[in-house]
Amino acid sequence: MEFVCVGKIIKPQGIKGEVKILPSIDIPAIFNGKHQLYIEKRPSPFKHATHRLGYAYVMFEEITDRNVAEKYRNKKIFISREDFDKLAVDDFLIDEIVGTLLYDENNELVGQIMGVDNYGFDDIIIVKEDGHIYEVPFKKAIFKVQADRSLIVIRAEFNGAKVSQD
Repeated sequence: MEFVCVGKIIKPQGIKGEVKILPSIDIPAIFNGKHQLYIEKRPSPFKHATHRLGYAYVMFEEITDRNVAEKYRNKKIFISREDFDKLAVDDFLIDEIVGTLLYDENNELVGQIMGVDNYGFDDIIIVKEDGHIYEVPFKKAIFKVQADRSLIVIRAEFNGAKVSQD
């Protein structure tokens, strides 16, 4: 089975064994209690899971009190790749898109994705086009997700977005 890391336990929360998780992806539905969670890729049934104020709070069956929860500090939390793909229709993992060639709606090569940055608001796609590097916000007005989860560029004018030249 293939897994996707969705967060890390950062500390116990309370005295009954609940743990506070720092999510590594911005899909709160992962912690809605409907998906199997894995601690260090080991199935870990849970009693409840919630998402509040940017953190996930989970009460795993195997963690019975604060002392046990302390032993799980810094452990990674995963979900199956299958569950992730169901939830993340318009979301991508960075490893999935780096190196991807971008085409426009006429199937003309626009450039290649070289990386992804985030300065706090939108993900910024770093695109190399004709020897120039551009930082382009990942917005629906610029990029379109195809049915096969590939990306196309619907607005390829990166004017004003150039940040460097090779």
